[in-house]
Amino acid sequence: MAAAWLAVWRLVECIKRYCGLALWCMFAQVFPLFQDASRFTTVTSVYAEGGIAAAMGSSMPTSANPMAQGVISVLSIAVNVFIFACILKRAKAQKKNLWKEEIFTDSRDYIEAMDRV
Repeated sequence: MAAAWLAVWRLVECIKRYCGLALWCMFAQVFPLFQDASRFTTVTSVYAEGGIAAAMGSSMPTSANPMAQGVISVLSIAVNVFIFACILKRAKAQKKNLWKEEIFTDSRDYIEAMDRV
């Protein structure tokens, strides 16, 4: 019974996530200046010409260090690959299908979460 509720909960969470993203995209297309020229600006300071610099003037930085951004990007990809490899290793050790079965069922956090359900 808990597995069925967990599946329903996951489906509901995915639908909420997708609907939220769709609403944001529609809103941003109808009101583009909301994200370019307000205090809720989501455009980064990478754009030296136009973008946030044109919208906010000199109150915001107009450039970023591309070397630092490259290092952070490569580091984040490396960390994600490492974590995925650890999950694959754990799935293989438990002889479970990564895509169809839960991998961390024996972890303390998983057990606590299932006890709350």
